[in-house]
Order: sequence, then C-alpha cells, then structure tokens
Amino acid sequence: MAIKKIFTAISRIKVQKQLSIIFFIAIFIPVISIGNYLVYNTRSLLFRHYEDQSRSDNLRVKSLLLDLTSNIYIKAESLSSDKELIQLLSTVYPSTAEAVRAMENYKGFETLLSQDMSIQQISIYTQNNSLPESKYIHPISPDLKKENWFEQAYTTVTPFWTAEAVTDNFGNHSHILCLHTRIFLPQIHSFAILNISVSNNHMKNRIENSSLNTGLWLNEGEIFYSSKKQTMGQSLKAYAAGPNGSYLGRINLPEQKVIGCVSTLSTTYSNDLFYLASLNENGYPYMNKITCLYLGILILILLITSAFIYTYSRYFSRRIITLRETMHNASQGNYNIIDTFHGEDEISEAFADLNVMIHDILQKEASVYEAQIRTQQLTNQQQQMEFKMLSSQINPHFLYNTLETIRMRSLKAGNLDVANAVKLLGKSMRYVLENTTGSFITLAKELDYIDTYLSIQKLRFHDSINYSLKTSPQIDLNEYEIMPLLLQPIVENGVLHGLKEMEQGGTIMIHIIKKEEKLYIKIFDNGCGMTQEEIDGINQSIYKLHRESAKRIGLYNIYQRIQLYYGKDFGFQIKSKKHWGTLVTLILPAQEYSRGMGE
Repeated sequence: MAIKKIFTAISRIKVQKQLSIIFFIAIFIPVISIGNYLVYNTRSLLFRHYEDQSRSDNLRVKSLLLDLTSNIYIKAESLSSDKELIQLLSTVYPSTAEAVRAMENYKGFETLLSQDMSIQQISIYTQNNSLPESKYIHPISPDLKKENWFEQAYTTVTPFWTAEAVTDNFGNHSHILCLHTRIFLPQIHSFAILNISVSNNHMKNRIENSSLNTGLWLNEGEIFYSSKKQTMGQSLKAYAAGPNGSYLGRINLPEQKVIGCVSTLSTTYSNDLFYLASLNENGYPYMNKITCLYLGILILILLITSAFIYTYSRYFSRRIITLRETMHNASQGNYNIIDTFHGEDEISEAFADLNVMIHDILQKEASVYEAQIRTQQLTNQQQQMEFKMLSSQINPHFLYNTLETIRMRSLKAGNLDVANAVKLLGKSMRYVLENTTGSFITLAKELDYIDTYLSIQKLRFHDSINYSLKTSPQIDLNEYEIMPLLLQPIVENGVLHGLKEMEQGGTIMIHIIKKEEKLYIKIFDNGCGMTQEEIDGINQSIYKLHRESAKRIGLYNIYQRIQLYYGKDFGFQIKSKKHWGTLVTLILPAQEYSRGMGE
C-alpha cells in the first residue's frame, strides 16, 4: 500500500519533474556517497604512505648525521692528543724561521685531510705568539675575539658545534657546520682552540639520495643544510620541541603544505641539539591530483546522466523554443542558425521553410557584397592601368642620359646653376620612377626626396622658400617605413598655395615625433593660411574626388592610400589660420622598415 501511494503521488507530477526525482534518488545520491568514500579512503592511504616515507628518510638522515658528527669528534680527539702537535703548540721558538720549519715538518693536518673527505678545513687558534700565521695555525687576534663562537670556546672545556656563515668565490652565502674543542697544553699551562669544518659537498652527497627535502638546524640557530632553503623556516623546530622531540604528519610551511617528519638528535660529548626535517613536497600535490581526478570522474558521470535526463525531458519543449528563438533572431538580422532540426512533424517542416528563406537572404546579400568588391577591384585596376600608362610614356634610361648630357654641357659652359638644376631634376624624377611599383620606402629616403623637391623650388623662388626638419632623438629615419610619394603632395600644396603670395621669408617646417607606436609627421607652412570654411571644404572633399581642384585631388589620393594600406585609425588632420599659416599632421603606424617588402 505504501509503495502504491508513492507511485500515485509521483504520477500526479509532470513527466519532466518525475524524471528529475528518479535521477536524484537512483543516481545522484548513490554516486555522491560512493565517490566521497573512495576519495577519502584513497587520500588516507596515500597520506600514511608519505608519512612512512618521511619517517624512514628522517631515520636515515639521523643515522648519517650521527655517524658524521661522531667521526669528526673522534678526529678532533686524535688531534687533541697528538703529542707532536702538542709539542709544536707548546714550544716558544726563538725565530720565525724555526717556527715555520717546525710547522712545515708537522704533517698531521695533511694526513687527516687526505684520509677523511668529510673534513673541509682544520684551524687551530693559539696564544703562542712565536707561531706565525699559517694555513692551519693562527694566532688569536682582536678580530677573532669578536667572533660569536670564540667566547664560548674560551670559557668552556666541553666541545660544541656551530653553524658558521661563509661566502664562496662566486658570492654565494651558505652555512658550514664546525666543531670547536680545546687542545690542552700542560707544559705551558695553556690551551689552543681546534676548529674542524664539515664539508658541505660530503654532506650533500650522503644525504641527498632521495626525492625528499632535508633540512638540518643546530640549537636555535639558522639552517646549516637544506636541499631547498626557500621551503624551510624556523617554525619547523616547534614541531619537535625538547631533546627527544619528534613529529610526523602534516606540516604547514609559509608557501605550501607538506607531509614530513621532524626530530632531534643530541650527542653524548656536547650539549648541542640537532634538528632534522624530512619533508615530502610531492605528497599533497599528488593527493590533490588523485582527488581532482576522482572528483572529475564523479562530476563527469553526474554531468552525462544529468544531461541525458535533461535533454530527454525537455526534448519537445526545446524544439518549439528553438524555432521561436530562430525566428526572433532572423527578425533582428542575425542569420546564424543551426542547419538541421530533428523530427518529421509540422514543426520540422516550418523550420525547414524558415531555413530556406534565411539561406536565400544570405545568398542575395553575398551577391551584393561580391558585386561591390568587383566594382572596387575594377576601379583599382583602372587606376593602376592609368598610372602605368602615364609611367610608360617616359623611357627612364633615355631621360637620365639626356639630363646627364645637358648637365655635363652646362658644366663645360660654366653654367653651374643650370647643371645643379638638371642634377636635382634628374634625382627627383629617378626617385619618382623607381618607387612607383614599390609599396614602402624608408622615411629617410622620402625626406631626401622632399629635400630635392624643395631645392628645385628654391631655384624658382630663391629666398622666398626655406626648409627645416626636426625629429625626436629616439627616431632613426632609416628604421621606419612610409609609402613613397606620400609627403610630396602636401609639401607642394604648402609651396604653391600657402607661400604663393610671399616674396621672402617663406618656410616649410617638418617635425616628426613618435608616440604610442604611431608616427606624427607635422608639415607646417607660414603662408597665407585658410579660413574655417575652406578647411571644412577640404575635409569633405577627401572622402569624394573633386577633379576641379588639383590641391584637393592630392589630399584625396593621400587619404585613400593611407586608408587602404594602414586602416581607418590613420589619416591626417589640417589646422590653419588666416595669415598665420597651415599645419597638416599625418598620423601613421610606426612600422619598422622591411627590406624584403619595401624594395
């Protein structure tokens, strides 16, 4: 009866909600429960594995450190009881030469260093002033007394360890473990201080045999050994407080969480306490990777099943919604619709008719666009043909040879002005003819042509025309490109229209600056200037060609070339004031000159 009531209650709900309830009870809850258990169990197993690995490595390092420190202590004891060394340190030598010979005759240091690779350096500090400074024996100086370890070594007879800061030849800073102990000199009722430094390379070769990060501390000092110092911190010692302290488990470092083991090591011959940390940095990343993998699989299962139920329950309603949305988008001018619509009923037929109508509209729009492109291509081809026909009317070699013949005859006749004018004319026409087919030229060459053009105009108008060029210091004119013959029409307008009424003092100034990856080429003439109405007329004419004005045809061509090659963000601006002059500013991209494309 209870089951029947349940099914009766479910049957009163819409099918879409029924499927949602079944999905939640039969799939969602079991998958979530089993998935969480698997993730938790896997993380626990991995955590225990990394704990065991850290503990084993910590015991290994502790054994190596105990063996190393005990060996160094034994070597220190052997030196402290060496009668020959005691006699050397106890004798007061009458001269430095005798002391040097005595130290050279003693071979105990070299023998010990050659037999034990764990020792990096041996130093003995003595109060015997007859012994000079040497490689191994050093007098106690005032600077030495300022060392942190010296006071403890001078006041206690118990051996002790320190971690001394050192700097190698390359400027790298590190710490080196050093044992300090006394050498008693009963003959003179004194003592010397023996320091034995442990080789860091020896420690590295013995300790770094695993993927774990190992760190060693001494008492309350800094780290004297670490595989990766950036992951170590003084806070690790808090995990293993006391002489017999030990910790195993999760460790929170400033940069990350790790699984590790921290323990202490005390020696029988000193009061020092070593701290050892073995950190597994790969533990949590791998655990998180496995967790993400399991959760990803879990989420993928839920997404697939949810998507299936959702798709199935809303199949018919979504078909109607799709049709309505498609019609709405088409009415708004958005014709990007799906190509297929499942089903064979009236809805599918209505969608097929709509799809045919949209395809017809797109084809008509494409035809109009292609016609516009063909028209523009024909216009461009016509302009190119006109330009080539105009260029082909002149034979460049015949022209150059003729001009050169005229120039040479002028020189022979002593007419230097005519020779110079012919030379400038030839240079100008050579530039024009050689750059009609090229897309780009260096800014330096374009300005050189402007200089040539103005030199020719100066022959006509004498001192009524002057020319100056100013560029920013960071601009190298040979490194930037420009379309050829882009500046000349503007300069020509300035000469022919701006300076036409000036008998002297006329000036053309060109100023080039670079700002925000753009070149600003400012061309100014101090001529008659223009009214605002004239400027407005020129601005309107650059969008539509007016053949009645050569001045406007030049500006129209410049604007069209800039728009075609550089885009809508570039062009030029015109500022002018009557009787004050005119400023034309070209705005071009600061493109580096490519010889392969420009030549």
